[in-house]
Amino acid sequence: MTEKYQVTKAWHGVAVGDVVELEKLHPSLKSHVLKLSDNAVSGFAPATPDGTSEKQARKLAIANRLTELGIEFKGNLGAEKLAELLPDGELEKLFPTE
Repeated sequence: MTEKYQVTKAWHGVAVGDVVELEKLHPSLKSHVLKLSDNAVSGFAPATPDGTSEKQARKLAIANRLTELGIEFKGNLGAEKLAELLPDGELEKLFPTE
């Protein structure tokens, strides 16, 4: 049975305040979450799949374009470093400034 936990200390891919469902809580994550009661869980609305920040959306768009162009990159680079890998004019095509 899965249990719901609220994140109190972020880890890779999970932000503080997120609600995660875990079947078994790993001991290393025990200090990073609070178990939610059934009453508390009923008040939460599910997040939308598109619910990303502007910064994440920009990085994802640049990473997708690099993949389309066949340019290899490390996934842990930030949006600015990824933008440097794009050929001239590609960044302006992705994010036109009018």
